[in-house]
Amino acid sequence: LFLNTPHNPTGKVFEREELLGIAEIVRKYPQLIVVSDEVYEFMTFDGLQHERFALLDGMFERTISLFSAGKTFSCTGWRVGYCIGPKHFIEPLIASQ
Repeated sequence: LFLNTPHNPTGKVFEREELLGIAEIVRKYPQLIVVSDEVYEFMTFDGLQHERFALLDGMFERTISLFSAGKTFSCTGWRVGYCIGPKHFIEPLIASQ
């Protein structure tokens, strides 16, 4: 499952209740993993708060979270990103470089 929050270009930030609903669906399907694109985590407006999907109960082991140094530091030409997740997801990514 690919999850994008905060979303570009709409600016949609999933609320905690919405993320909990998604987590409930993920729990029903043991083979389902989540790739959570959170590159705009610091670009929220109107008082909205970004919540990391992987921090929800039981979701870290099922989630690869994606981030962008270029977006975070407003240097989009950098094209530098990173991911965080459990060892069983991250090791194959490292080996593929």
